[in-house]
Amino acid sequence: MKTLLIVLLSILSLGQIAAQSNPALSDQYFKKSMEYFDKEDFVTAKIYCDSAIIANTENVEAYAYRGVCLFQMKQFEAAIQDFDLALILSSGYAEVYYYRGICKMEMGNKTAACEDWMEAYDLGYKKVLINIQQYCELEKEKP
Repeated sequence: MKTLLIVLLSILSLGQIAAQSNPALSDQYFKKSMEYFDKEDFVTAKIYCDSAIIANTENVEAYAYRGVCLFQMKQFEAAIQDFDLALILSSGYAEVYYYRGICKMEMGNKTAACEDWMEAYDLGYKKVLINIQQYCELEKEKP
């Protein structure tokens, strides 16, 4: 009985250790993910982003880049979920709005895509202006 209790306490302790945030480990995993991201190996980069998120659930960059990996793999719904999480952690992340807009456009939701692109533009991401001009109906100024 005593042995069983020790085993159970050990398992609980390991669970608590695993549940604790480890930003340094998360950063190591994220750095490794970027190596694969730069090589356009999005599957491996995503796996390292997964590990970075497990190590620190508040790693906004890991959510953002995992979303881009999923976008590159044409998993648009999953990418949007990661972009949503990144925006919960950092609502001013303009590039995330840009990519989320692309995913929404790919899924046929032009209105939502344009809303995201306008938000990205308002936050200073000027690169998105091309998308806005090409796909979004802008209100014409009245004389």
